[in-house]
Amino acid sequence: MNDALRSSRRKVDLLVVVNGFPRLSETFVLQELLELERRGLRLHVVALRRPDEVIEQEAVRELSAEVEYLPELSENAQRLAVRTAHAALLVRRRVRYLHGISAAIASPDFSRSRLHLGLLLAHRVARLSSPPIYVHFAHKPATIGRFAALLAGVPYALSAHAKDIWLTPKPELARKVRDAAVVLTCTSDGRDLLHELARGRTPVRLAYHGVDLTRPPRAHSDGDVPVVLSVGRLVEKKGYPTLLRAAGLVRGRGVEFRLRIAGEGPEWSVLQRLVHELGLGDTVSFLGPLSEVEVRSEYDRADVFALACRALENGDRDGIPNVILEAMAHGLPVVSTTASGISEAVVDCESGFLARQDDPEAFAAALARVLGDGELRAQVGGAGRARAAGKFDRNVNLPLVVEALAQAGIVRLPLAEGSVSEDERRLRAVA
Repeated sequence: MNDALRSSRRKVDLLVVVNGFPRLSETFVLQELLELERRGLRLHVVALRRPDEVIEQEAVRELSAEVEYLPELSENAQRLAVRTAHAALLVRRRVRYLHGISAAIASPDFSRSRLHLGLLLAHRVARLSSPPIYVHFAHKPATIGRFAALLAGVPYALSAHAKDIWLTPKPELARKVRDAAVVLTCTSDGRDLLHELARGRTPVRLAYHGVDLTRPPRAHSDGDVPVVLSVGRLVEKKGYPTLLRAAGLVRGRGVEFRLRIAGEGPEWSVLQRLVHELGLGDTVSFLGPLSEVEVRSEYDRADVFALACRALENGDRDGIPNVILEAMAHGLPVVSTTASGISEAVVDCESGFLARQDDPEAFAAALARVLGDGELRAQVGGAGRARAAGKFDRNVNLPLVVEALAQAGIVRLPLAEGSVSEDERRLRAVA
């Protein structure tokens, strides 16, 4: 049998459920998948929807896993598909399947449409020889993934992040956490809440997303006009109005700089209008969505990184924005806020400067301080790079994810070439 045919017939080791894939703002998901494949695991990715994005992550070409999307079927077609899945799962494991149906219906996040999606996913799991499920995000993907795991009779792991933790109702989140074999999250605040909800039934592991530290930071020169870079989706929780108003205050004090904002989102037109009102048209540039290579180029040409994150009234907030870690890895001093998990990454007045959220005056003071002192920028940027290397190195944190999944029995890592299995070791001992 040739290698290609052997590979095609090899069973799937892990089915990964995500909301949309691939998403430019979720590089950490792709990096985890690539790490699992590097460990010899065969993955199958199921996304709830196909993202509508102009730019695609470059590393997605390295992924071997098949990626499929839950179909958007007509009412009649979905009814037929659900009946087929129901019959197949009922015949396969009648008692376990009926228990799964009962548990799904009793769930606080139950709806008929979500149960139908769970049925379709469970049927797919069964046809893939029933691999465990690994779900990214604790809102809708975890609902569908948990229902599928209950119906197919397989274990699941959950990776929860930011918005999905804080906006999911606690009774619903608790059920998802307690039914999982293991829960991973990327901030201490998230870990503490999930651990409380788990009540000792499920291990909750902290695993930072991490950043690439293999590239040395570029030596940032002190040009005539320093460049401030901000990267992120143009959405309310990123706090761009605070950043722009702070930029106006700094400019009003006679400090010259350029502000470059990379990203797209629903706030674009509002922010452009604010730039016009503040008279910052010659200072601020909106760059739109950028590829990873283009973003790296922006980091290299910048002198300061700024992001004015804020927690919204409904609880929505960032965790540790990956762009802040990337800026630190590039040796840039960071100006941000004390909101959410940012202070977990940035030590105020050491590896960056943190202002109160929604406070343009305080943000302007921090920004002016770092813009006005080239030596301070170099010192703080160097400290940020050292902190990123010591705590957020991707090559250190990705194995922690794999180990947590392995300890929970979600993945079984293939033996390295030339290694000896436990059974073989016992046989040799007996002989």
